[in-house]
Amino acid sequence: MAAIRRLLFITLAGSLGVTSTGFRANVPVDTRSLDEIYAAAQNESGPLIVASGGDAQSQGDTIRNAWAQRFPRIPLNLTVDLSKYHDSRIDRAFYEKNENTDVALLQTLHDFPYWKEQNRLMYYKPATFNDIYNGEKDLDGAYYPILTFNFGRFIYDSTKLNASLIPKSYADLTDPRYKDKLVLTLPNDDDAILYLFHTIVSKYGFRWLDGLIANNPMWVRGTGTPTFVLQQEHNNATSKLALTITSAAAPANATYFHVKEPQAPEQYMSWTQTAAIFASTKRPNSAQLFISWLLSDEFQSTLQSQGRPIVRRSLDQGELYLSNTTQVDGFRVFMNDRRFVERWRLQFETSLGTAQGPSALTFVP
Repeated sequence: MAAIRRLLFITLAGSLGVTSTGFRANVPVDTRSLDEIYAAAQNESGPLIVASGGDAQSQGDTIRNAWAQRFPRIPLNLTVDLSKYHDSRIDRAFYEKNENTDVALLQTLHDFPYWKEQNRLMYYKPATFNDIYNGEKDLDGAYYPILTFNFGRFIYDSTKLNASLIPKSYADLTDPRYKDKLVLTLPNDDDAILYLFHTIVSKYGFRWLDGLIANNPMWVRGTGTPTFVLQQEHNNATSKLALTITSAAAPANATYFHVKEPQAPEQYMSWTQTAAIFASTKRPNSAQLFISWLLSDEFQSTLQSQGRPIVRRSLDQGELYLSNTTQVDGFRVFMNDRRFVERWRLQFETSLGTAQGPSALTFVP
């Protein structure tokens, strides 16, 4: 009987793409300081290659510049592209036995359990591992949350839209007063925007989508594109474009941009951009340094000073889980049910057509 059970287990594990080597003993927390890991990393050759999700190369500048100042002897090659393209290239390199990415930092949260099942991730626990919210990390140390982002807040040009006219809820966006004023990312081109629109339509029905479309939004690709367009149109007296809900943040250098959260019980979407080290890396200490630094007090305190929710309990003080207007676990559940995601994507594509136009990476700086 024991032999039969073992055979059934091996058969099941094989069908899931899990091998016996996919199971690891408990990995101890790395107690080295950043400087000690940095010293070890200097014995490795070549740049650290990081695939970072985003839709504008400038979105990687904060990490690139801070890394170069803090660890000048470890070159960093951080490339920003849409997460759905990064993961495709990463998988193709794996299939062709030509892996070259050391670390992935992506929005596509379903990738990480999948890669773990395939035994493709390094198990590593940085010094701050036990302080990371349990719901956001892999308890074995295969992947970790790094940054918290969100979509769904009202970002508007205050010179074109009076504060009294800012929507209080998503239902307001179907009001004719917003005709020709909206710039929105196509929900069938980005999973995070898809989840936001799925959340709204689940509450208000497809009549809301029909009313939104009737207000003639400018539909674009990329989540960085809406605020970029609003900046371009700011001095255009003939343009009515003034409002978006599909960008993560207002440009810091434009004082005429303001951000307003929808009123509770309205829900906007948030998620934790997640990272993992690939087991194939030839620069394990450099990769461990990168993860340890991103999750350190040094880096996370900078995010805290910007008013962002933090993935570490001691710094976040519960903000991540106490909000009445957003939460992070819904998107993770959504992303890991790809059949459900595809059904919703096609619902919006039925109304809006396939995504057209250039990727944001071609024109957003």
